[in-house]
Amino acid sequence: MGTARVDGLNPDDPGISCLARAVAGRPARGILLVCCGDVPGVGPEATRLVLDVREHEGAVARTVGVDEEARGPEPGFDDALVWPRPHLGKDFSMWCLARGALALRPGGTLWCAARKAKGAESLVDELRTLMGEVEVVARDKGYRLVRARRGDAFDEARARAAVAVRYTIEDPALPGLVLASAPGVFSRRELDGGTRQLLEHAATRASVATRVLDLGCGVGPLALWAAMRWPEAQVVAVDSNLRAVALARENAARHGLQDRVQVLASDGLPRESPGLGPFSLALVNPPTHAEPEVLGRLSDDLRRAIALDGVAMLVVSRPGRMTEQLVRTEARVEAFEYPRFTVLEARWG
Repeated sequence: MGTARVDGLNPDDPGISCLARAVAGRPARGILLVCCGDVPGVGPEATRLVLDVREHEGAVARTVGVDEEARGPEPGFDDALVWPRPHLGKDFSMWCLARGALALRPGGTLWCAARKAKGAESLVDELRTLMGEVEVVARDKGYRLVRARRGDAFDEARARAAVAVRYTIEDPALPGLVLASAPGVFSRRELDGGTRQLLEHAATRASVATRVLDLGCGVGPLALWAAMRWPEAQVVAVDSNLRAVALARENAARHGLQDRVQVLASDGLPRESPGLGPFSLALVNPPTHAEPEVLGRLSDDLRRAIALDGVAMLVVSRPGRMTEQLVRTEARVEAFEYPRFTVLEARWG
């Protein structure tokens, strides 16, 4: 699909242009791109940390998943570039700054292009604490380009602590489950309200399930709940966020469910794995602000994945667009209204 389709990445953004000018003419092999997408003029010898499986496709720089290397890239880069994605939270922005700083050689330069309206002042303060002296070297269309060098003032312990931040999710709706979470994933600190509503709905509406699908699994609450509720069920959990996939696998192993919960890194149901289905139940919390084409592809995936006697349960805050896409695939849709959410049950049999 290409990086332009990944939420929060825009290769034409003025902040990316600031970063491109900052390293123009610098050897690409000495540049680390920290979850910021490709940067114009930075060639294929650069290394790029990616958060989403879709970012591998069509990338110019060599891509490495954020959790693919346990310690991240070894120190030795001349420049590390960070373009914060505010929708992922300040803690993930700090993760990116810390990871970039740790990958620099002594004397190397960390560059950050952040929008003033999206917390640039706060990030500059944090960067100053982390690196010591920082300098705002350019301003463009609401962005500030900040430069910091890895010198004697670099607080390595603080950087390693920022990279190691973890959260724990426990909720009455997830009896017996303790989930590890981290910056950069959906609903990283607590169980999402929509997910909780879907769990409550499924607990009363879903009968015995033998094969369960969780599309957009995050760190795994729906998939692992299903595996705990139906001890004989096989569960497939799918997410495009590489960090979420790693955490979901970790959470499955933590609870001894790794043999029954298969976690896949994919943008939707993998088409090259037709043997995954059919599924008797799908539990899905779609992205709230997804474009119609994304919801359409989700509906297409469910249609080909659900057994003739199966059901897909989807929790949404605005049911109109999701219902429209499901009906387009000839689904029979029943809506269940709750105070903040609607759960849709779709059947194709």
